[in-house]
Amino acid sequence: MNLKHHNFLNGVQQYIEQNPDAAAYVSDYVARGIDASRRAALERAADMEVALSVAIAKRWKGRESLILSKLKKWNGNSSLRWDDEIKALEEV
Repeated sequence: MNLKHHNFLNGVQQYIEQNPDAAAYVSDYVARGIDASRRAALERAADMEVALSVAIAKRWKGRESLILSKLKKWNGNSSLRWDDEIKALEEV
């Protein structure tokens, strides 16, 4: 956790200490954020499964463009960086 996150969460804590009735609203927003993150992770997993399946199936026409679109879509949104793979596919 970086300092920006720590400061934000510290502010939330102080606000809830002063306004305890708002705690339920904060937890609702946390739950929505977790759900949105979960949905994005499932979508990313499905896209990467498609990209891998297409990469393995050499008979798939236009597979490089499909793989490229999936890698570009998720580049920077996960712990994996796809910059080199994207560059290589763009050169094909």
